[in-house]
Amino acid sequence: MRLREELFLLGYDNAGRPAVHADSLDIGVAGARLIELVLAGRVGVAAGRLSAVDTPATGDAEADGLLTAIARSPQPPPLAGALSQLRTGAIDAVRAELLAEGVLTKAVQRRLGLVPVTRYPADEAVVRTITVRLWYAAHGRSQPDEPTAALCGLVHAVLLHEHVFTTMPMAGLEPRLRDIRSHLAPPVREIVDGVGTLVSSAAFAIYR
Repeated sequence: MRLREELFLLGYDNAGRPAVHADSLDIGVAGARLIELVLAGRVGVAAGRLSAVDTPATGDAEADGLLTAIARSPQPPPLAGALSQLRTGAIDAVRAELLAEGVLTKAVQRRLGLVPVTRYPADEAVVRTITVRLWYAAHGRSQPDEPTAALCGLVHAVLLHEHVFTTMPMAGLEPRLRDIRSHLAPPVREIVDGVGTLVSSAAFAIYR
């Protein structure tokens, strides 16, 4: 399962209700998409800017468009700008992918018997597998593999950790997640930190 799909699934409860603001999850999913390309050796990140390392077609139209745009840019594009652009419709796109894969189902209910509300409950076994992997990472003494560490970092950056790690005291969780983030590969850490900065800015804008 792709990193963006795992983060999306963690962003909702068992009934398909969002655990964080949609803007935060959009930003996190955008960051996950960039991290996927970094881990695949397709994109580099340094000093807050992106570079295309390997540009042959991936078969993913959105990823291919992004790689082409980065490669053709006269200057390395800023990470913050890329996250801001990729966040638009990010969770809607991943929801469509997961519906097609059968991981999500669409359920329409009526609030107070009148107002229709659409939820997207997930396959609980799939979510449990992801959550258990993160639980072991958070309780472990060694650095988890890069995709798991990146997911831990994104969960922390979009403020999902209290929802995901419900049985772990915050006093021990915060330092552990920060430690995992600090040991990420520099390009991945830049993206995670960029996600955290944008999430904070979006939250400030909402309550301004």
